[in-house]
Amino acid sequence: MKSLRSLMIATALGSAALSACTTDGITEAAGEHSPALSIASAPVERPWSGRCDVAATFTGPTTLRIVGTCQLAHLGRVQVVADQTIDASATGITYVNTATYTAPNGDELRTTNVGVAIPDADGLTLAGTETAVGGTGRFADATGTATLAGSVMFTSQTTTIGGYSLDGRLSF
Repeated sequence: MKSLRSLMIATALGSAALSACTTDGITEAAGEHSPALSIASAPVERPWSGRCDVAATFTGPTTLRIVGTCQLAHLGRVQVVADQTIDASATGITYVNTATYTAPNGDELRTTNVGVAIPDADGLTLAGTETAVGGTGRFADATGTATLAGSVMFTSQTTTIGGYSLDGRLSF
């Protein structure tokens, strides 16, 4: 029994020693990455699509806070929080916003959005472009754009409910 245990220990130590060596006896310096590792960790482009259901509250005469839940490809069920500024002029209603999509594990995707809001019988129809500008965790270097299409309905003079869909590509 003792010789079997000695053999197992020797095998484990030998395996550990061999895994620390390369065929030419030179190991990579700490902090350096081989080209193979760099390629493997390169961002991958994926579909960025899905639907968000949101509610908004005016925080000022031309500013809103938007909160909601989304189901998005390659992100899953996420929470969204956005701050939006609207500009209503004689030529129409435009908006800009910054948003944070938070995944279940806490990773955040940050975006900007520009678009137009067109009044209709039920409220407003929205059309815009969402642009990824990084984030945290797996979204730290995220890039990409998606077309945004949606609508909102006023529930009071200062609140709305609605939803939007995204259709584009996201790299992370």
